[in-house]
Amino acid sequence: MSIASLTEDEFLHQNRISQQQWQASQISWSTLKAIGLRHEQRTEALNVTAESYARIIQQCSHVHSVRWRVKKPQHLMEKIVRKTQPNSATFKAKYLGINQYNYDAIVTDLIGVRALHLFKDDGLAIHDYLMSKWQYEEPPVYYVRNGDDEVSAELPADITVKIHPAGYRSLHYVFGSELQHRRIFTEVQVRTIFEEAWTEIDHKIRYPNFSTDAEICSFLLIFNRLVGSADEMGSFVKQLAIEAEQRQQALIVSKNRTETSVLDVEDLFQQLEEKAEKQHNSQLVIDQLRQQVMQLQADKKALQQSMNLNMLSSSTIVTQRSYKASELLDK
Repeated sequence: MSIASLTEDEFLHQNRISQQQWQASQISWSTLKAIGLRHEQRTEALNVTAESYARIIQQCSHVHSVRWRVKKPQHLMEKIVRKTQPNSATFKAKYLGINQYNYDAIVTDLIGVRALHLFKDDGLAIHDYLMSKWQYEEPPVYYVRNGDDEVSAELPADITVKIHPAGYRSLHYVFGSELQHRRIFTEVQVRTIFEEAWTEIDHKIRYPNFSTDAEICSFLLIFNRLVGSADEMGSFVKQLAIEAEQRQQALIVSKNRTETSVLDVEDLFQQLEEKAEKQHNSQLVIDQLRQQVMQLQADKKALQQSMNLNMLSSSTIVTQRSYKASELLDK
């Protein structure tokens, strides 16, 4: 239904706002409707901005998926009614005096983007990514359930930890951007998939139909604790997987070292065998050379003996010839 044709009674009925709540609200129907009309006219342009945020956030490797929405006009109007009821749990003084000209400077979640991740520690990496893309308008807030332990132990100093009365868990950011020469805000929520599931179920069941039903609230609180345990189990399983991978890598390194050592030992054996064979071959050559030397020495000795014998023989012949020559001279 277009806001232009929406009546006051229809708005109150469709959004389950009692007459008591409406009377307590510090805003008139004419002002509220003007805000709704203005926002309705700007919805298309806001969608473009929301898609841009979602595209950039989805590029972060630690983000599993991204959801986004532009607040519907009637939802915006209903929120303003809740925020302008003094003495209520939802009252915020900054909403007093809100109108169609300044509402976009007061309401910080006209555009809502949710970055969902699998493991709790992925949230810190996503935080660093968001800080590299935009400058926040307000310090980030980490909403936790009452009873969560040491939630701020690993958080950056610029993140404020607050206990959410309904038990919601998520990191909240508010970024600013220019749209049609006006500053508008985008709320980015970073939470695990388990947290998102619980938030959606809680929103569908408890808000606004059974917001005060004790049995429903009690069961949702138990459900919330189970979600927290599921996230812890997810982180534990992730750590187990990391340690298993480290053990596997250590085994591979050890196996490679063992195989390398075996190959080195085999190579050493081969070298020793080669050296032994070379030594054996060298010994054979040495023995052969020694035999040849001995043979040469024997031949030299025999030659010397032969030469000595030849010389002796030659001397005898010369002597004999001398005798013959002398005999001839005597005659």
